[in-house]
Amino acid sequence: MTTTTDPSYVDPALINPRAVRLVEAFKNALARMRDEEGLTFDDLNAVTDLLQRTQTATGAPLALVAMPLYSELFQGGRDGYTPSEDVNSPTFIPGSPRIDNPGTLQMQPDEPGTPLIVSGRVLDGHGRPLAGAKLDIYHAANNGNYSGLYDDGVPKYNLRGHQFTDADGRYTFTTITPVAYADPHITAVDGVAEAVAAVGRSLYRPAHIHYEVHHSDLIAPWRGEIYFRGDPVIPVDFVGGDTGPSRPAGRHRPARGPRGHRRTRFPGPLQDHGVRLRPQDPHQPRHHHAEDHAGMTPGTQRPDRLPG
Repeated sequence: MTTTTDPSYVDPALINPRAVRLVEAFKNALARMRDEEGLTFDDLNAVTDLLQRTQTATGAPLALVAMPLYSELFQGGRDGYTPSEDVNSPTFIPGSPRIDNPGTLQMQPDEPGTPLIVSGRVLDGHGRPLAGAKLDIYHAANNGNYSGLYDDGVPKYNLRGHQFTDADGRYTFTTITPVAYADPHITAVDGVAEAVAAVGRSLYRPAHIHYEVHHSDLIAPWRGEIYFRGDPVIPVDFVGGDTGPSRPAGRHRPARGPRGHRRTRFPGPLQDHGVRLRPQDPHQPRHHHAEDHAGMTPGTQRPDRLPG
């Protein structure tokens, strides 16, 4: 039996008004770029071709590969440089080992680099110490690689760990000073170096340490990255120029301590730079569930390679 379907029929129940508006707005934006900046189809084809080849080389979702083009748009009004609290870093690995406070991130006995002591304080949105907050901490090694992402013989949780703040919201940990790095899988893609230079950016990411702050009194976790004040790579960061709030940055101060160590007093990702953690509203659900406006839950699959 053959069923005849009207080819002009569209089920009204399947139409998403928001999707219609977004597509129309996107086309209008492209039209303005065509009229005001001379955008051509060849321009679009060149960009999408480069993104597709980068996606093939890295295995990362295309939206994350394209993030250098729009990362500033999704900072959500926060001071954290990670685009938003709904965007997990592709370099995050759950299940890191707990360390003491003060403590030391797990590292290899011959870990290269300059030892670094980091300390700070976590405050809630009212400026009160947030005791017992869980801090997930991790960063790249001296060669720019993140542990657990490559089959390179490095322990899965190298330079990764979590700790809990004390009664005064303070934390301290020892690690290796991170360095600026360029992902070799991305830089090896033909045309990437030229494209990055064309928009005035470097192939490198500035040195940074990733933080995630979790607490039962918070509406949502805080995710972000801590940078080093005065790092010349920050203004030309591969991931994107900063049009949003300033990125949190630590000051380097000499301090008495073990030989060969540097102590860095970070202002805490939540204190001097206005990253305000919102206390739990009793009228809101305690557990935040990230969901976009079209009703689709963001995926949790982590790409293999992408600058973090």
